[in-house]
Amino acid sequence: MASTTKLLPTYIDSNAMALFQQTQGVTAALGGKSLALNDGRILWLFGASHLNDFTANQTIACSANAHNSAMIQTTSNTMQTLNVSNADFIPSNESNTWFTPLHAYQYEDTVFVFARKESAVPNYKTYIAKIHFPDMQFVRIDSLSLNTTVYGYNIIADTIQGFCFIYGLYQPLSASTSSLTLARFSLTSPHSTWLYYDNGKWYNPPSSASNIATIPAENVCIEKVKNKYILMTQDAGFTCNTGFTIYSKVASNPWGPFSNYVQQYQVGDKLAGISPATKDVAIHRENINGNDEILMTYVINGYAPCMNTCNGGEDNPDYYRIKAVRIPLKNFDPEL
Repeated sequence: MASTTKLLPTYIDSNAMALFQQTQGVTAALGGKSLALNDGRILWLFGASHLNDFTANQTIACSANAHNSAMIQTTSNTMQTLNVSNADFIPSNESNTWFTPLHAYQYEDTVFVFARKESAVPNYKTYIAKIHFPDMQFVRIDSLSLNTTVYGYNIIADTIQGFCFIYGLYQPLSASTSSLTLARFSLTSPHSTWLYYDNGKWYNPPSSASNIATIPAENVCIEKVKNKYILMTQDAGFTCNTGFTIYSKVASNPWGPFSNYVQQYQVGDKLAGISPATKDVAIHRENINGNDEILMTYVINGYAPCMNTCNGGEDNPDYYRIKAVRIPLKNFDPEL
């Protein structure tokens, strides 16, 4: 049931958006999950990306030239691209395959980046890239086969209990809705034995995992904010003129139940009356301002096929960039 509580105003955070309006390195990208690193910097992860293609006309190329990228937000709020030249941040050694980063966590000198492998044939393994900290150099990538569920859409490290909660989607590329599941593993190593949540208990094997929520396509982000677990999602709007509504649910435990449905934001960004394709909604718990407003982001992915904005091989970079919105925490739950 939707909340009847009167919501406080939300607004575009132009300062946050400016971080992603770069003219060098990552000039536009899909994705935008973040991780606060142990030294105060923030790691940002992206899927399909434009690298070093900003022109004198203040445009970018019509097509992305990298499959994934990463940026570091420094403690002085400058952005540093981690890709070398125009190469993928997480490389693939197989032809016609590439990786889309999902989320990450840090343990000592290693940042573990979970990723989905993209290819012509659906791939439902869970991939884990190891990045050395603090220089953030790619080391290697390994895979786990976990009952055709891709894990890593969000990771919540519980340093007190010594393990990570990790969320997965069952066959996420096969339907307009996906089943959300939950697992946990030792904080020290994602290759240790995993346990899977099923109706109040933890089991192995992976097939034990039960559905804790139904998600439109892959639009999911779950973060722990104070003493609540906030689930953000949006309508399946991977094409123009669809997927306008971004909403939340809240739980007291990582496994739910998620309730208090609230419509948090309606995507605007119209161009000649046409709404863009949008996706990748996320909240960023390391970015809560002094007014108790959390940063929420989503990504514009162009106006095709409703409108062709590509002209002479060039396009407007703002049609493929992150949008940043401030949402008061009280809008999610009165206790926050």
